[in-house]
Amino acid sequence: MKPYAIILVLLLCVPASASQEASTVEATTAITLPVDSVTIYPDGLMAVKRTGLLDVTEGAHKFVVNVPDKADFGSVLLSVSNATTDRVVYESDPIYTLNISSAGSQRFDLSYLMYNSAAWKPIYDLHLSEDQVLVKSNAVVSNRGGEDLKDVRLKLVAGLSPEVHAYPAAPRSAGAADAKMAYAMEEVAYEAAPDLPATGELETLYIFELEGRKDLAMDKEIGFPLFEKESPLVRIYTWDASRQSEGPADEEVRINNTLENPWPEGKAMLYRNGEYVSTIQMPYTPAGTNASIVVGTSADLKLEKKLSDYNKTEEIKAISTPEGNRTVKEIRQAWTYHLSIKSNLDRTADLEVTDTVPQEAVMISVSPEPDERTATILKWKLEVMPRQEMSINYTYQVKTTESLDREY
Repeated sequence: MKPYAIILVLLLCVPASASQEASTVEATTAITLPVDSVTIYPDGLMAVKRTGLLDVTEGAHKFVVNVPDKADFGSVLLSVSNATTDRVVYESDPIYTLNISSAGSQRFDLSYLMYNSAAWKPIYDLHLSEDQVLVKSNAVVSNRGGEDLKDVRLKLVAGLSPEVHAYPAAPRSAGAADAKMAYAMEEVAYEAAPDLPATGELETLYIFELEGRKDLAMDKEIGFPLFEKESPLVRIYTWDASRQSEGPADEEVRINNTLENPWPEGKAMLYRNGEYVSTIQMPYTPAGTNASIVVGTSADLKLEKKLSDYNKTEEIKAISTPEGNRTVKEIRQAWTYHLSIKSNLDRTADLEVTDTVPQEAVMISVSPEPDERTATILKWKLEVMPRQEMSINYTYQVKTTESLDREY
């Protein structure tokens, strides 16, 4: 920030035109407003709002508004109660000429954007129990704006990654930077409306407003509590039999986000019964949806896939074609697989089994019927009772032909 003092303009023996202008502009005053709030976006953009009160007289005034060197001039916006703006001169700091309609204490609101000036990330502690998980999240914030920020309202914007659609779509004539600018300026307008809620959705992004006012020392990482919630979970075992013919199954937990806000993507420390299990990545999870997290491999189920039968038949056939009769060998191959499942648990387990077949395969038999089927994937959703043994059996056939005619 650049220091300024109040500059008094003395009018002695000046030309008539200059004297007339001076009679309408009393003085040029340099002002530095204290920071009221900062909003930090996922890509490092910081939207800053400064506010303060100043006693002024009625009439025209010039104000040199002190802004940080990293502020984007195109985003600087000054509004003053009971005042209209005559003009703005953009020098090292913008100089506003304002017409004050009534004397007294006026509210000055200044807002601007600063690129690559801040960062924040969520970190999680996930404490698993039998049927729920305690989700604790902290926000780690770093201030790179060039000054210490004291006693400010802090807002953190969370959303999907930019590749997915982190910002509203820009007009066709605008670039990505314009879209981000428009988005942040919308947040500035959002802040300026006192009757709007302080925290909520802004299209695809969500604004977390931290409780109380915070101090952000320059170039330091500082952690703040973000939220804490016990959430219900469902345990799922998954087995890809085409990749792991002898298991093991993966244990997966699906945690339901019962909050009104999303869970931002971030690193998570996973604990079970108070013991550290692993470090995982918490996926971005909108409100009301599930976060699927693979805890690790499990020996709770014994799994095995075996080829139980294979047969091959060949038949010589004469077929008619537009070019004449041809002799071909028709080959039929059939594979039968047996997938065995045995529970080592004293409780019911949900198991999802997937297996693959060749695209040209024709299913001959399958038991039980898969819950989902595509051209190459079979998927079963099974409820395995305590200590139960069960199996999946299926047979498919592939037919190919070979020409036996000699080619010359």
